[in-house]
Amino acid sequence: MINAIETQTLGDSIPLPLVSIGIPAYNADSTISACIESALGQSFRDIEIIISDNASSDRTSEICLEFQERDSRIKYFRQVENIGSLANFNFVLEESRGEFFRWLAADDILSANSVSESVGVLETDSKFVACSSPSVFDYEHSNLKPPVDFYLEGSQFSRIRSFFANPGRAHGLFYSLVKREVVIKFPYMHRDFFGWDWCVVLFLLSSGPFISAPHTLLILGSNGVSSTKSIYQNYQLRGLKRILPFHNFVLYTIRSSQNWSRSSKLLLSTSLFFFSFKNLLLETRLIRYKLASIKKYFLRIFRL
Repeated sequence: MINAIETQTLGDSIPLPLVSIGIPAYNADSTISACIESALGQSFRDIEIIISDNASSDRTSEICLEFQERDSRIKYFRQVENIGSLANFNFVLEESRGEFFRWLAADDILSANSVSESVGVLETDSKFVACSSPSVFDYEHSNLKPPVDFYLEGSQFSRIRSFFANPGRAHGLFYSLVKREVVIKFPYMHRDFFGWDWCVVLFLLSSGPFISAPHTLLILGSNGVSSTKSIYQNYQLRGLKRILPFHNFVLYTIRSSQNWSRSSKLLLSTSLFFFSFKNLLLETRLIRYKLASIKKYFLRIFRL
């Protein structure tokens, strides 16, 4: 069991919220204030906000405690020691009590109508398992670039095809408002691997379609783990693993695809193969380029 200190105790008599927002945080003192403000500023009020501070060494704890004093809907936990990013994401989910749940990274910002619009959609039509918001990275938002929107509706077959049409822009899907009872069934929730968030999204898509609340907005921070240059080091992807970084993503996605139809499984397997092959070509080109650069460097030295 994860060892954490909860700085606020809620009584059993308090009714369960309809929506839980989970904010995993680590050394986020420069961004977390705006993130929490956007969660507290939702027009939909029946929410709880669960913050798990992963043993930060900056002012993250101080900031969160200040917000907790202002609003009783915040449940703040500080991990005694750093438990890793994945465990921190899992922690806020496991502590949540709402019918609907959404992760919110500590450097992300939600528009004030995001929860209300998403809840309205999911309560109106039960076939949807998640409702996303159009998303844009913070630097794109500053340059007035339009947000990216995804409509992963229709049959299982069309959902897979839509996802793999542009997976690199699918980050916002992971931060959708989802049915908690569905996402907690993901069988590899505690397996840390490259592409874990995409695997979660594809598992959710196997249970039902995603819809988008088009008049909402999610601004994604650009300094997260997946945006850093050291992401391969973070996942210890070296040698063959560096060439095939999505090996486990492919493996666990196929293993968790029991809910797909036969034709959808075939398309999923095919899509994963071509996705991996395309990435392999890219990685081998990069490796050849680096080797050529090293060769030129040594040739230049020996000529001197």
